[in-house]
Amino acid sequence: MFYSDVLIAGAGAAGLTAAIFAAQSGSAPGSGFGTQTGKICDEDSGSHPEITLLERTNQPGRKILMSGGTRCNVLPVEATKDDFITESSPNRLRNVFKSWSVEGCHEWFSSEIGLDMACEKASNKWFPKSNSAKEVRDLLVKRARKLGVTIRTSSSVTDISRTGEYWKITTASGETHIAPKVILATGGMSIPRTGTDGTGHSIMQQLGHSLHEPYPALTPLKGPHPGREPLPGVSLDVDIVPEARQSSTFGSRRSGFLFTHDGYSGPAVLDVSHVAVKALADDPSGYKAALRVNWADKGADWWREQLQGSLTTSGLLAKYLPRRLADNLLEEAGLQKLKTAQLTKKQRNLMISMLTEYRLVPTGHAGFSKAEVTGGGVPIDEINPATMESRILPGIYLCGEILDVFGRIGGFNFYWAWVSGRLAGRYAVTS
Repeated sequence: MFYSDVLIAGAGAAGLTAAIFAAQSGSAPGSGFGTQTGKICDEDSGSHPEITLLERTNQPGRKILMSGGTRCNVLPVEATKDDFITESSPNRLRNVFKSWSVEGCHEWFSSEIGLDMACEKASNKWFPKSNSAKEVRDLLVKRARKLGVTIRTSSSVTDISRTGEYWKITTASGETHIAPKVILATGGMSIPRTGTDGTGHSIMQQLGHSLHEPYPALTPLKGPHPGREPLPGVSLDVDIVPEARQSSTFGSRRSGFLFTHDGYSGPAVLDVSHVAVKALADDPSGYKAALRVNWADKGADWWREQLQGSLTTSGLLAKYLPRRLADNLLEEAGLQKLKTAQLTKKQRNLMISMLTEYRLVPTGHAGFSKAEVTGGGVPIDEINPATMESRILPGIYLCGEILDVFGRIGGFNFYWAWVSGRLAGRYAVTS
């Protein structure tokens, strides 16, 4: 049996952050800690809190390594409530973010973790200057180990139960750990090959928590392309909004769109994919999942003015859209090779509608295997937002993707991981 003052399950972004802050918060003289972690219980190891971090895969931070095309978009430059989705109380979520600003988080990475970052102005994101996600992961692991955190890989938590004043944690290999405080940072269900398969959700349900049904979010969508000819590889910046307007959507933001061999991807698509995923679950026909796309950064009045000119429809669209997309759109509408000035009122309205609010109907999605994050999870309403401690299970703290929170693409989900991990780590030691 192994003893820890704080045991953390999951060595991803949230778990590593929680471990670092737990170790820091309990290192002050007179903190009262000093037991044994990752060691048999009759050994003594000093006056610092003993923090154990269990990771089910063979290395910590695997999703960090994959993020941002292996560049790791560490943080957005700024974030607001409109950049996050939760089925719980938005006020509770705001209270969590009030604890640590983007600027404060950036300063921590720079001064304490030792990460040099550069702002990519086009995307409004902070990346490591090295463009290496591995550097981010390695610096976090280095900091945790320097603070005395024990990281045990290939240690998959399978069960948590109460035994007296302690929590008993059992792993797949048969190890038993006990700790008065446990932090669950086991993630959701996205990209299962990185070690996130919903185990944390199941454990929390067994212990009495409720669960908002998990679903893939920030995932590519499947569906037909405009026209008869497929458009794989065609990309452009667009505006997309769900046809059925909902409160559970991000604020509109023009961003990249990519036609894939079987559908659509890119930041613009990923940011609305959760709406389509939930709509498809309710109605597989895709009717409720329809999206409206503005292909060019132009409004209806602007296009109406352009249609008074002497160009052909093909010549006009070729100035603002990729040629293959322009040709397919015109073919689908039956408007190819026509003089714009000779279009009837009905044809003009059809063309303007096609360009500013094209109806895209997804028929499926790529699922958890390609989802960046998980929607749903343990409700924030069942967590104390000031400490991340469970309101149902004293001594259990939750952070990161296991909770009912996710952000838009672009560093927002890392920001959630850093903020929630920091709170959980600090208060698991000091409360």
